[in-house]
Amino acid sequence: MGNQDNIDELLAKYFAHERLTAAQQAKIDQWRAAYPEESQRLQRLLDTPIFSDTAFEVDTEKAWARIEPQLKERTLKVNLFHKKAWFYSAAAAIALVLVAALLYLSHETDTQTVRYADITQTENVLLPDGSEVTLYPHSTLAFRYADDGIARQVELTGKAFFHVKNRDNAPFKISTPSITVEVLGTSFLVDAAHDSKSGVFVESGRVKVSTSHNNVILEANEKVEVTDGQMTLGLIDDPAFFFGKGDSVLVFKNSPIATVVQEVERQTGVKIELGKGLEKNRVTSKINASEKESIAAELAFLCGCRCDTVEKGRLYKLYYE
Repeated sequence: MGNQDNIDELLAKYFAHERLTAAQQAKIDQWRAAYPEESQRLQRLLDTPIFSDTAFEVDTEKAWARIEPQLKERTLKVNLFHKKAWFYSAAAAIALVLVAALLYLSHETDTQTVRYADITQTENVLLPDGSEVTLYPHSTLAFRYADDGIARQVELTGKAFFHVKNRDNAPFKISTPSITVEVLGTSFLVDAAHDSKSGVFVESGRVKVSTSHNNVILEANEKVEVTDGQMTLGLIDDPAFFFGKGDSVLVFKNSPIATVVQEVERQTGVKIELGKGLEKNRVTSKINASEKESIAAELAFLCGCRCDTVEKGRLYKLYYE
């Protein structure tokens, strides 16, 4: 038996008012002297009534039979005389769990604002209500519960994709400088990166989008774009591609290679520098945009030129020898 197990057993016996030997009492006294605050805290906890003043009889044998399976991981064997002590310890632990639960619920309904500061790269964040947000670069988000402790409120500047945790009778509202989005549970993209133009793109569920003059309800694969206060409704052409749920394919047919590398950079962030003479090439091909590290090599093969990796996955150079 380790020292920690030994003192745990002695403390259980001590607080259960069981008989201790002189050596055991000396160890208890030594521990209380070394940890006075912990000793006082345990004593106050055990002195606090857990049950009401109404007469209440406890069958300790039945209680022990219920909690014993949860204590199998401990190597300490507890005999019948110790069961009563462990029951008191378990009751104290339950009281601590209840206190922690009350603190958690109190925090959840607090109106304190949680802020996610301006970032330089795309990040996934988990809001206090369990909703998931993909926050795009140079965007900021603030989350809080309304005064009723139920409704959820978000202030957004920039661009973010939301997967809202569905909660009965707990609205989720997003406010941007130009539009307001209300939802109960769905997935959608809000793009408010520009003051004069913003948009909402719904992947699933239904959302209500409002401006100071109009409002509209969107369903899956629908979008609304707002320019200078004017709403334009439409369908998302390729939802799987738009929401990044499938492999995106760039299709080129007899396109100048300069146009190809510009589109590749726009869609993937991969920059390809062209050496002298390559501007005369035209490309007919289907390029998988998700395979960033092989795009430049594929173009080099089509043009019959060399490809150098300057920065893997980011910058390449094509040239003739």
